[in-house]
Amino acid sequence: MTTSQAKTIIKQAIESRGLQFAKLTAKTVDFTDLARCSRIFVKVHGWQPNPAWSDLQAIAKTNGFCVEA
Repeated sequence: MTTSQAKTIIKQAIESRGLQFAKLTAKTVDFTDLARCSRIFVKVHGWQPNPAWSDLQAIAKTNGFCVEA
C-alpha cells in the first residue's frame, strides 16, 4: 500500500458519506526502534466531529493503515 492509495481510500469513504474536509495528507512513519515496521498515517484536515469517524477508523484498520484528524 502506498500513501496515495491510502488517501484515495479515505477520500472515497468521506465523499460517499457526504462529509466535508479541507484536504488529506499522508506519511509513512518508521518504527524501526520499537517494532521493526512502518505504518501509513492519513491526516484529515478540516474534519468536523462526526459519528462517521469510527467508520473511517475501521476502514483504515482493515486496509492496514491509520487515520487521524
